[in-house]
Amino acid sequence: MWSKVIHQMKVNVMRTIFKPDVPEKFVLYPYWIFHLRLFYKRLGRSDKVLDYFAYVDLYRFGAERGDSFIDIYEWDVDEKLIMKPLVGYEDAKTKAFESAIHWGNMRIVSWWMPRIEIVKHEQAYKVFWIFEEEGEKYVMDSLTGEKFKMKDLI
Repeated sequence: MWSKVIHQMKVNVMRTIFKPDVPEKFVLYPYWIFHLRLFYKRLGRSDKVLDYFAYVDLYRFGAERGDSFIDIYEWDVDEKLIMKPLVGYEDAKTKAFESAIHWGNMRIVSWWMPRIEIVKHEQAYKVFWIFEEEGEKYVMDSLTGEKFKMKDLI
């Protein structure tokens, strides 16, 4: 008799906000999360300091701004449930910096580019729940609660 070999891994997972009534399965989607501090130089005055939270999608290579650094928990999961990142740390950091500068430049008038400090950074995974409802398979984003029909994603 063949036995299934399950390779468990410890990974950082973003706090789930939404969950279907009966979550059957899930997949973990990779991100780098950055808490950045921007220092804008101003003539005759102290630097203007802004905090920026970037969530860099390691699959589609986009960056989203967050309100804070989300709580992260360690989960022990089967490695088959983890999507592999397509983007490395250095590219993710560059994308986070670009996003922060763009956002900051809309708020601060300065002749100089800001100095940027990484306050905190962490690779973590967003949970996408896979479940069935009224005979139809769905995927639910655990942070937004949005659900999509599986057949529309394939």
